[in-house]
Amino acid sequence: MTSLWTVLVLLIAGANNISSTKFVPPLFQYDDYEQCVRFNSSAVFCVVNVLLETKTVHPLDLFRIESGFLRNELEWGLCVEDCEKELAEVSETDRQQLYYPKFTSKHRVTVQSDYWVNEFEPYNQTYGKLLNSCVNNRLKRDHNFTQLGYSEIMYCTSEESLEKRSEDWLTVSFLAILITITLVTLGTSAIDLFADCSLKDNLIVTSFSIQRNWSRLLKESKSQLYQDFGYIDGLRVVINIYTLIVHCTMIGLFIPLNNPEFVEKSLKNPFMLTFVETAPVSVQSFFVISGMLLTVNFLKDIEKKPQIDPKYFRSKIITRLIRLLPVYYFFLLLTLVGDGLPGMHLRLNGFKAILLEQRICWRYGWKNFLFLHNFPSDEEICFIHGWYLGADFQLFLGTLALLALIWKFPRKVKVLLWTMAIVSIIIPASVVYYQQLEPVIPVRLSELKFVFYYQTFLNNIYITSYCNIHAYGAGIIVGFLYHFSRNGKLNLDNSKLYSLMKKASVPMAVFGLFPAYLYYEYDIPRPSWLTMIQFVLFHNYGIVGVSLCLIYCIRHPPGPFRQFLSSRVMTTLGKLSYSVYVLHVPLLRWILNYIPVMVDFSFTKTFLLVTGTVIASYLLGLVVYLVIEQPINLLLKHWLIDKTEHSFKVKTDDNPDTTSAVSSNSIVKQNGNGEQYVKKALKHRKENVYPRVML
Repeated sequence: MTSLWTVLVLLIAGANNISSTKFVPPLFQYDDYEQCVRFNSSAVFCVVNVLLETKTVHPLDLFRIESGFLRNELEWGLCVEDCEKELAEVSETDRQQLYYPKFTSKHRVTVQSDYWVNEFEPYNQTYGKLLNSCVNNRLKRDHNFTQLGYSEIMYCTSEESLEKRSEDWLTVSFLAILITITLVTLGTSAIDLFADCSLKDNLIVTSFSIQRNWSRLLKESKSQLYQDFGYIDGLRVVINIYTLIVHCTMIGLFIPLNNPEFVEKSLKNPFMLTFVETAPVSVQSFFVISGMLLTVNFLKDIEKKPQIDPKYFRSKIITRLIRLLPVYYFFLLLTLVGDGLPGMHLRLNGFKAILLEQRICWRYGWKNFLFLHNFPSDEEICFIHGWYLGADFQLFLGTLALLALIWKFPRKVKVLLWTMAIVSIIIPASVVYYQQLEPVIPVRLSELKFVFYYQTFLNNIYITSYCNIHAYGAGIIVGFLYHFSRNGKLNLDNSKLYSLMKKASVPMAVFGLFPAYLYYEYDIPRPSWLTMIQFVLFHNYGIVGVSLCLIYCIRHPPGPFRQFLSSRVMTTLGKLSYSVYVLHVPLLRWILNYIPVMVDFSFTKTFLLVTGTVIASYLLGLVVYLVIEQPINLLLKHWLIDKTEHSFKVKTDDNPDTTSAVSSNSIVKQNGNGEQYVKKALKHRKENVYPRVML
């Protein structure tokens, strides 16, 4: 922790001492929208992307990662009426000379215009040439810039067009769902308070009553599993807040800025770059935790009932979907509604933050509903932070398949685990090698205007499930180690592999993380064996560190920090983590809509944005947990989980208080004396499976 604070202090101190020089021409320049429409509600305001032709090598074609903005791509907001007045003073000949024709660019300049049919096509034919000439006139007049550029309209709007927006069937559906949930929650809570006992025992009442869900939120499990892993809920809170910090910072750089040069110079600070490169560890930590808890529960289940059947796996999958879908689909539907909600006033930032996201989801949202949106694609990603849920569910299914193989072939456990570990290294390394990708995650301010939609590293490595097998796999191994340690079948003090990993963890972190800065400073050719080794270290140092920390927690009593993570406050907040993660980006987009364009970026403002977002996310997450996540989960579990005598009654798969119980009538009776058969099978597995998995 001391080293982390040192890095943060140096980072802030270094960034605050940065001197900045204004870009000429300015990357962002917006007319006053309110002034533009003050006296004329039909006045049109357009945002254009200005591309300046250049002979220099494009930054995306360099081996070096260029973290800064592109100097030849400008984003300007123009009041059409002002442009008409300015060009009225220019002769027709000069006006013709100010127009610069369109030219081809190797790299993407803007999001395709067919997302903005109503906001693009009616205006492009009328104002396209006018705005092209207007921009070039301002470049010469205001900035003494001789080079002309081609201006392409991104979108246009007016007060009249905003007022004409009407609700569609999606908006009506969303409002109907919202009203229904609200009325049911209020009604059941009133019944639970004032009605007689017969009504209180109704399934709907017990599921939706706010009082009961509040009690469930505050309740602490007394199970041994929760005693061992209660700190996981607190750890989720810490990781979630770190994720919010990263996303808030990205949002702060997504909008037009008065001082982009300050941001660019700040990001060139080696301490800042190093800190940014730690971002993937937060996601990897969630994957490790999920893999570990799923494995722990699986081993506990087969210890109680060695003979499992397909119903067990079906129950696990249904339980997982029940936990994921209600909150996820609710906010995905909210994203599809976009600006159609009553009282929602779309502003300039909201066009990119809310309206574009809505249009992307109209086209590609079906992938999100099927958890297929995290596979490589050149298309824009709907509900972009939801990639984690898609990858996690895919890895969950893969882990269940692996655990089924381990149960089916207990003598091959060691082979299966080693195969998984090797495959988890080879697959992403091969993708990086054959696609000639960067060995570290590239952070470019020029790609933030696309929210990294088209970044090759993000689409092929960061969000794909098969490139995150290593994190889930590490969790599986930790889960096995926990199970064997609890059963007295394993002593890690005698493990040479464990000793080697402990010694290698620090060098892995040093050589995996800190050389990342070199790829921003030098043109290091790729692919090469050097970049391959660098990628393997960078891709795995985080999960090794997280896994060793979890193993340490398994083997040692809790210290002050772990006791804090296991405190009532942290474990309670931890139960809100899923809702907070799903809702925080839609919330950020809504906040962004009301932030004025052309703001000054500063660490103080970012801190305030982060603080406000964290508080608002957890307050809203509490509401979502009480009225959507918990009640609908309870209801669906009652309706959908098989309760026949041969099925397991499983609660949740990745909560620290997860427990699995066997139905009292679920003893296998097909082979004579069922009880003796189960004892014999259990003894066989304990004697023949567990010793062979020792590392």
